[in-house]
Amino acid sequence: MSVHDRRIDLSPDPPAGTPRHQALVQAGRLVGAVENTLRALGWASRTVIAGTPDARPLAVVVGTGRRPATPTDLARRRVDRCRGNGASPRYAAPAGRARVVDVAHAAASRGAWLHLLNGPTRDGKPAWNGPGSAPADTLTLDLPWRRDPVLAVCTRTDTVREAVVAGIVLESATVEAALRGLRGDVYVEVFDGEAVRRAVLPADPHGTGVGHAVLRLRP
Repeated sequence: MSVHDRRIDLSPDPPAGTPRHQALVQAGRLVGAVENTLRALGWASRTVIAGTPDARPLAVVVGTGRRPATPTDLARRRVDRCRGNGASPRYAAPAGRARVVDVAHAAASRGAWLHLLNGPTRDGKPAWNGPGSAPADTLTLDLPWRRDPVLAVCTRTDTVREAVVAGIVLESATVEAALRGLRGDVYVEVFDGEAVRRAVLPADPHGTGVGHAVLRLRP
């Protein structure tokens, strides 16, 4: 990361052997954290993402002008700092459907969204905390599908830019979850395989696209 006045350049240099997709998503999470910080400091920002994985910088975040931070902007930054220090939320809330919907709506942006992998089922009941049916395909993830909601971060296509955008939305979702008293466990490695990324949405008759990461929400 390098700073030039109001411009921040991000150029990931992943260790040898780190899969490209994983590095792109993690770079997106860093972009999201930088955007949150700028907002808390009272700046509006604009982000430009390169179209190729070898571009340097991969992403540029620019403070475009002064814009007073809102109480929500400041709360997001406080949550982000607490997570960075390993601190837990001050309270733990049940991962009910309303809270899950709130996280999904608050975090989705730039053409990326959060898809609930374990509910609701055809009978209208979620697979977690209820009698809903657990999904047949769990993407090789060893998760408690019947206890906690599991959200996949999805985009329409599988490009470099959209992998970075997925990381930005993933970062936003973890912050929004913490604001609502939920912890978020992130899983990215399993999506290094293109086949897994494309297996996220086929079971949804209304969804087309690919998955980039999974977020498990828990109290």
